[in-house]
Amino acid sequence: MATTTFVILSVVTSARAQSTPAGQVQAQAATALPFNIPSQPLASAIRAFGRQSGMQITLSSAPTGSVNTSAVVGRLTPADALDRMLSGTGISAHISGDGGAAMIGSAEIVNAIPQEDGVTQLAPIVIKGGRRASSGSGYRGTPDWVYEEPASVSVISREAIQSSPARNARDLLDTAAGVYANRSEGQNPGVTVNIRGLQDQNRVVTMIDGARQNFQRNGHGSTQRTYVETAFIREIDVEKSGTSGVGGAGALGGSVNFRTVEADDLIEDGRQWGGEANATVGTNEFQFDGASMAAVRLSDSFSVLGGISHKKIGAYDIGENGDIKLYDSSVHDGAAIFTGQDSYSYLLKAEAELTDDLDTSLTWLRNDSDFSQGSYNNDGDLDEDTQQVLNDTLTSSLHWDPDSELIDLNARLWYNHTRNREKRYGSAINDDGFPVNYALGTLGFSIDNTSRFDTSAGSLSLNYGVEAFFDRGKTETLEDYFLNGVDMTATYTGTTPSGDRDVYSAFANATFEHDDWLMAQAGLRYDYYNLSGDASLYGLEVKTIDNRRCRLYFPNGVTCRIWTGTIDRVTVYPENVIPVDNSDGALLPSAMLAVKPVDWLQPFAKYSRSFRPPTIMETFLTGGHPGVNLVENAPNPDLVAEEGNTFELGVNTTTDGLLSADDSVRLKAVGFYREIENYIALGTVHRAETGRDYASYVNVDGTTRMKGIELEASYDAGKWYAGLSYTYLKTDFGTSYNYDGTSYEIEPSIIFVPPRNKFTIDAGMRLFDDKLTIGGRATHVGGTSPNIGVLASNYVTEDYSLYDIYGSYAFNDTVKLRFAVNNVTDVAYVPALGTISLPGPGRTATASLNFKF
Repeated sequence: MATTTFVILSVVTSARAQSTPAGQVQAQAATALPFNIPSQPLASAIRAFGRQSGMQITLSSAPTGSVNTSAVVGRLTPADALDRMLSGTGISAHISGDGGAAMIGSAEIVNAIPQEDGVTQLAPIVIKGGRRASSGSGYRGTPDWVYEEPASVSVISREAIQSSPARNARDLLDTAAGVYANRSEGQNPGVTVNIRGLQDQNRVVTMIDGARQNFQRNGHGSTQRTYVETAFIREIDVEKSGTSGVGGAGALGGSVNFRTVEADDLIEDGRQWGGEANATVGTNEFQFDGASMAAVRLSDSFSVLGGISHKKIGAYDIGENGDIKLYDSSVHDGAAIFTGQDSYSYLLKAEAELTDDLDTSLTWLRNDSDFSQGSYNNDGDLDEDTQQVLNDTLTSSLHWDPDSELIDLNARLWYNHTRNREKRYGSAINDDGFPVNYALGTLGFSIDNTSRFDTSAGSLSLNYGVEAFFDRGKTETLEDYFLNGVDMTATYTGTTPSGDRDVYSAFANATFEHDDWLMAQAGLRYDYYNLSGDASLYGLEVKTIDNRRCRLYFPNGVTCRIWTGTIDRVTVYPENVIPVDNSDGALLPSAMLAVKPVDWLQPFAKYSRSFRPPTIMETFLTGGHPGVNLVENAPNPDLVAEEGNTFELGVNTTTDGLLSADDSVRLKAVGFYREIENYIALGTVHRAETGRDYASYVNVDGTTRMKGIELEASYDAGKWYAGLSYTYLKTDFGTSYNYDGTSYEIEPSIIFVPPRNKFTIDAGMRLFDDKLTIGGRATHVGGTSPNIGVLASNYVTEDYSLYDIYGSYAFNDTVKLRFAVNNVTDVAYVPALGTISLPGPGRTATASLNFKF
């Protein structure tokens, strides 16, 4: 991580020094003052320090590095407050002889200043990283703030992303404690995240730069999918419990935010432009993964960034060692068919500091992916559904931090649109495949402000705001007439139905800090949702006629393509319109208490209540299996929202110099217990309108429970390092429900249950002045089985262990070679939360070149 250098043109005018007697100013400089400066970007922290200390500081430019300061709370002298604030930033400082000004800059600048009597010289400090730091000490480059945050959070850093070539972004989540990437739709490159046993239907909020990715498509496995390439990811932030601030609306079990690169990640200190190019090739159909990015600082206050990436990967061979149960229909000559993809991604970003206290950014990210799904049919022929997904995410943000402790305002407006164009096999209407278009657009915004106060007992900050988002789903296809001329279009559009959903939220959070050892938080949010539109329910009638009928019509519904001769029975599907107007709201409290009895230890306890509204899919479900049965699914406009209570006990440990002068120890351990009421799953219902049974989403009886332990730790001694991640998880899902006064057992649903245990250990060495890094990783994952569902046997996985080696060599400051061999032992396995029809990839070797310019 680059060290930020400040060039200070002027610190304070001589008039100020003359306006106050020197003795009085020096007395003020030695006097303890109340400070309340949260951890924040360096530039805004310096402005806050100037306001609270009474010193004047003039900067010639904004900081060029992604560095945050440490929090400063309590009554301190300005010198002590400045020392604490800059701790871990690599920035040096001194206070002028009269105590009225502070010189802040790089060690070179500060050390060059002639030392006068009364000058306080602060020594350079080794960088530690801040809340926006993209890397830190440890085997995964996890930034240090993760181990200082009294919450269940994990970060996959840019260092970890670049050193682990991935076929798919979901591969990057495998080492995070409590986090799984569902692979039941393994032929689809979309990312489905499972946190502590919760996934799909927006239970886990997935975002790109804070913009929600709410797209879902029904199938035989997971439904929620986020399309993002690894090339432009700066870091992945994972929140595992209820979020009381921005991003928490409608979230039941946490959030995942894929943050994209910024100009400061590409432009080195002292330069006005910079960039990098990456290219990866490998074995086992890892054909090419490359990207180029460049950023330019057009002025001290305006920068632009652009990038393009291309990934082309073929169908991989599965491992050869070990016996696994699999379906031959999806594996041919040792290769898992259709597991490749061809994708392009594009990134544009503009960042501007409009004034000293107002900055803004605008980002557009596009992912364009082509892939296929399918298998061999009973006749030995290959059935292929071609897929094209276009995902556009636009975000704009505004940050205003004027010279007032009452205002620190953030505003964000975003829009995401995901479109999945499919061509299904086996259509007589179109020889190129039957086209279906699934699309979801989501518009959202948030505004929040933080006000800070000093009290006699400590500092108090209030964060409050509003957020909202609006889902608009639309699935379209050609009219499909068959079975004696009956319109079967809804068999393609009904399982991923069209509809509207609006979610609104208001929140307020208070944080109290006393000295350096006590932190207490209390929050309250109110979430409200509305689902509206018309759903369809199809019934079945049989009529007797004597006529020549058409088995399959062209899209105009008139011209017949296939005649079946004289028939005397016709199946008719009457449509019943079911109006939907479902809305509800809930108050959601949260609380947290953290203490720090010693500098290196921080125990904490947290409680949060969460609320997840039904989705468009769950509410408007209709139709049936594509092209097979129109009278299979029914909507449920009476669904109620899921509500959860999560209790956590955790501890953070950060220690430097434990066994040697240069080592660091980082650890976060959390135990949790979660209860969920009204969990939504697929069941069978009887509809009075038609007198028939249907599959429909229902609220499960009783309480769904989840509990577990999560541990992430690292030890870094410079020349060598080691780290581990461990997850223990036990889930207990309900199996019955009540509908219209009748009790049922859940049968059609598939509820994915993560493994009880997951363990990763990683260790390596840095040689030749850190130019060469060599490491290895071992991962063990326990077996798992869905506890409900007629297709549950397809998703049973056994224990497996994987071994990887990796390394890098830096030829110089601008060229680095990375190499890796994944699944060294070429073991055959079915990944956790996967399907036996798609085993994981066998041994794969990759080599990457990274150029910085």
